[in-house]
Order: sequence, then structure tokens, then C-alpha cells
Amino acid sequence: MTEIANLRDEAMRELISSLSDVHATAPTWCAGWSAHELTAHVAAAAEERANLIEDHLAGRPARPTRSWEVREPPFRAMPDAQLRERLVEHAIRFESSVAALPEGHTIMYTGWAMTAQRLRMHSHSEAVLHRWDLVGDDDVSVRSLSDPAMVSHALAVFDAMPALAEARRSCGRDLVVRPGEGLSVTASGHSLAIDLRPHELPLFLWGRCPSRLRDPNANAETLDDVLQRLLKGEVGGSQSRRASGG
Repeated sequence: MTEIANLRDEAMRELISSLSDVHATAPTWCAGWSAHELTAHVAAAAEERANLIEDHLAGRPARPTRSWEVREPPFRAMPDAQLRERLVEHAIRFESSVAALPEGHTIMYTGWAMTAQRLRMHSHSEAVLHRWDLVGDDDVSVRSLSDPAMVSHALAVFDAMPALAEARRSCGRDLVVRPGEGLSVTASGHSLAIDLRPHELPLFLWGRCPSRLRDPNANAETLDDVLQRLLKGEVGGSQSRRASGG
């Protein structure tokens, strides 16, 4: 873990540093994943991106991105200390390889032709989100999530990969996202609006439930649970309901 300082991306440095305060079996806000499983996910993604870029730089034929089901099990099987070392190793490999990617070149990742800038932002966004999954709304998370680029990138991802579960979420109604204005749910004659703080909008877009909106009587609650609860009228008045961000 001594090489963390070599990482250029502050979000990845903060994610890796936060792992030192979290037990491997600790639950996270990424539904169903322990801290170890979340770390395996990030490490496997960093390795895959680095491999694809290095293949391109070496002139090797392009190949499809391996699925999570293929690339993550070897990392999950590692002892936690080894896994965290591999995360640092592959994060550094990714940064080194993407820095060498010539301007105008793209890498096909998850079916999306990404430039070096887009690849960096994708890795950055992943690190910001998964750090929040580990530690929640501390000062670092709030500042990182409040960056408007987090919203812009999420919307670009959903446009490029419409099959993603996050891109298809609707709860049976039209969801209209306006960066800076929150998330609105509208349907035939009545509406429900949720005023979101800046750092909460990326969480909503990626299916996380901000801590402020969770049911205090539930041990865990997903975004879909919250939307269904609100749509059933369990919060606010009868025709137009608003959960204000204050």
C-alpha cells in the first residue's frame, strides 16, 4: 500500500485509504456486497481497463470486455490484504497505460468507445461512488459527489449503455433528471418531486439511496424501495409531495 501516493486520481487514493478503516466483511451500501467484494469489483475493473489499453498500445487485436462474472471471482478468492495490494497495482497500471494512449485513440470498454479522458472519468466516478458505499456522507464524499462532472458522466454512460439497470430504472413512471434541479417523477395528473442536495443526485442516478431519505426503521433500503414508498404516498400530502433537501 506504500504506492498509493503514486496515484494521480485523488478519488482512487481516497478510496484505497478508506479501506484501511473498514473490515473485509463489513457491509456496504452497494446492495449485497461486503467491503471485500466491493474491493474485488474495483480491482477487477482497473485490471480489465489496463489490459485493454495495453493490448491496444501493443498493437494486439481488440477483444470484448470480460464480464464481471468472469473477471471478479479470482479477486474475491484472494486474502483481503493481497486483494488490496492488487487494487493499488492495477490502479497504477491503469493510470500509466491511459497516460500513454495517444490523443484521438479510443478503447472499446463495455461496448463503448472511450477516449483517455472518458476512461479516466469512468474510473474516477467508480472510485467516488464506491468510496461512498464504504463510508457514506463524510466531507470527502460530499465534495467529490457534488462535482457536476459526476452527473454529466452518469448521463453519458446511460446514453451509451442503455441496457444498464440504472439506465432503465423507472418504477413504472417517467423519471426526469435535471442536473441542478433534482429528480422528478410525473404521471397522469399528479407529480412527486424530491429536492436533492448536489451530492445526492449522482447517488440517485447510480441507484444509491442517500442516507437522508432512508427509512429509519429499516436496516437497509434501496433507491427502488424509496421511490416505491414515496409513490405510494407514505411521505407528504396527497396530490403533490415534496421531500425537501433544506
